[in-house]
Amino acid sequence: SSGINAEYGGYLPEHIALTSPEVKVVGIDREEVNTVGGLQRNQLMGRLWLPLFKKQNGRSSDFDKSSMNHYRPVTLELKEEHISEDFVSSVSKLSDGFVSPSDSTMLVGLHACGDLTSLLLQTFLRCPQLKSIVAVGCCYHLITQKERTQSYMTDGPHKQTLADPSSIHAYPTSKYLQQSPIYFTRHALNLASQAPERMSTSRSLPAKNLFFRAVFQVLLLDQFDTLPACNVGHSASAAPDFLTYCKAAFKKLKLCDDVTDSVIQSYYERFNDGTIERRLYIFHQLRILLTRVIESLILIDRMLFLHDNEIEPSIHGLFDPVVSPRCYVLVAEKL
Repeated sequence: SSGINAEYGGYLPEHIALTSPEVKVVGIDREEVNTVGGLQRNQLMGRLWLPLFKKQNGRSSDFDKSSMNHYRPVTLELKEEHISEDFVSSVSKLSDGFVSPSDSTMLVGLHACGDLTSLLLQTFLRCPQLKSIVAVGCCYHLITQKERTQSYMTDGPHKQTLADPSSIHAYPTSKYLQQSPIYFTRHALNLASQAPERMSTSRSLPAKNLFFRAVFQVLLLDQFDTLPACNVGHSASAAPDFLTYCKAAFKKLKLCDDVTDSVIQSYYERFNDGTIERRLYIFHQLRILLTRVIESLILIDRMLFLHDNEIEPSIHGLFDPVVSPRCYVLVAEKL
């Protein structure tokens, strides 16, 4: 058998090749530079694996350097137009015949960012040589949704990434949620990408820039008639104080820095009495509790999509959520 791992910039293909040398593994990446890096890692790990295994386990391994010949990295950006019954054939050509177009193949994605999980599911259904799929999604804030008309989703600085209604991979993909749709704002999708267990374990407060961002928004609404359609993001996250934060944010938003330092500082002093900041942190922690609710809806949509196509999937907790917050794996097999 052969295994195709659609892993974008990850290390899973090499690990499978090392631990299961009887399985052929193709690591797929959309960036050529990562494909080259995969080849270099392959050569390095082939030299280092034997002594590392013996040191850790106190015994020799039946692995030899030729086992790494069961792994091939290829470059392929998976888009909707690439989804076809010839997917394995295309990978076979890219790998110079390393896998046969007729090989029964497992498709693996860890972690499949944004829309990639949905694209993998579509590919799994379309290609007869793909017999099973194992997918762990991530970066829910990057998924696209079918076109909507509500202004809160399509206008202003928090504009969503929207897909054409005919798109086959955009959320929602299941018939049930297409008939009774529940859509997400950008804030909700960002929330789905948070790590509640990690926050609970660390018992630490959110970064100071969360408070800076809230006060900065009040300043923007007071001082500017129109706001640019972009976000501050992480550009000012390392600012040591509110004034520095605002200067960096103005630059990112391409706003004229006509607000004086004294006015900026006055906003900080106005809200920096401890009470508002504490309430903000409480609100932030309450929001985090909704992370799994939103993530579950996305996962259920993907499960129902497979069910619509007469595939019975299952979801399992795979990782420690503190170590890897996106810890749920979707598994399905064609019978």
